[in-house]
Amino acid sequence: MVIAIDSGATTGGTYEGITFQADKYYDGGSVSSTQDPIAGTTADAMYQTERYGTYSYKIPVTTGTFTIKLFMAEIFNTAAAARSFHVSVEGQRVLSNVDLYTLVGHDGAYEYVVENVRVTDGTLDIALQSVVDNGTLSGLAIYSADGKLDTSRPEPEPSNCNGYVAITYDDGPTGNTSNWVNSLKQNGLTPVTFFVNGANIGNNAAAIRQMMEVGEIQSHAYDHVDMGNYSTQQVTDQLSRNNQAIQNAGAPKPTIFRPPYGTVTNNVRSAASALGLYTITWDVDSQDWNGASVQNIVNAVARMQPGQVILMHQNQNNSLQAIPQIAANLKQRGLCPGKISPTTGRAVAP
Repeated sequence: MVIAIDSGATTGGTYEGITFQADKYYDGGSVSSTQDPIAGTTADAMYQTERYGTYSYKIPVTTGTFTIKLFMAEIFNTAAAARSFHVSVEGQRVLSNVDLYTLVGHDGAYEYVVENVRVTDGTLDIALQSVVDNGTLSGLAIYSADGKLDTSRPEPEPSNCNGYVAITYDDGPTGNTSNWVNSLKQNGLTPVTFFVNGANIGNNAAAIRQMMEVGEIQSHAYDHVDMGNYSTQQVTDQLSRNNQAIQNAGAPKPTIFRPPYGTVTNNVRSAASALGLYTITWDVDSQDWNGASVQNIVNAVARMQPGQVILMHQNQNNSLQAIPQIAANLKQRGLCPGKISPTTGRAVAP
């Protein structure tokens, strides 16, 4: 045994006779976990954590030939084709288009072994490339008869990001867009996602360009109207008008749609999907629209877990005032603002 690493874990443990260390030697990625039991293994705790995204492990080793065991589980998606990723070792692809749900189902253990990997440059590289959603590893174990961990080199500093969350603001642009953009920049709370209403853009394309300096522009329908009783065609008209207004203001065509008031129906989803929009709502509601104080808004952000999305509004001054404390709280917790995946609605690395 050279080393075994429990991906996404802050502490180590011994599972099925293998002693795993806490997550280390990674470059990028986010972490998540589940409490669900894992089928096909007695090492549930190891499989219950993950490092996900497009990222790599760079493990310092002496010259030698190595065998790598990769441990994976689909702890998030519940359908086939919801995740696909490639895995490369020392620059050579060893797995293509991995769909864990198809292989082992939801919360099932999967193991893959790569043998006879020759390393001569001092670093064993294991890289994940996301295709759909994110690549994921639960852990890895490395064996060799002639190589070993090179402890003469200092361990690299870990990434400052232990995960990503999506900071989102609805109902823009507003008349004080400059104040929002300046505060987000000054406090390093970027990127964020603005869900805008085309009716609010008017002739103010400059506001959209400002907002793009700190994040992405996505759709909140042309008018801020509850579409619960709308036909598919009525929803299509709203979303098409909004797409056009956003693009006319100089932003890319939206890929994500958040319905006003969070009202999602089959007609809403169908119309959005036909226009290439993934429909989302939120995981955490800041309640800023309901008069929440600055401190209550900050407390709502403090409840966020990696991958989650929070609802805030650009027309609420308390959310503007909360930006410095939100940024400080995320930094203290090792979380970073991310973007929203247009295939899963989950917060991912920018």
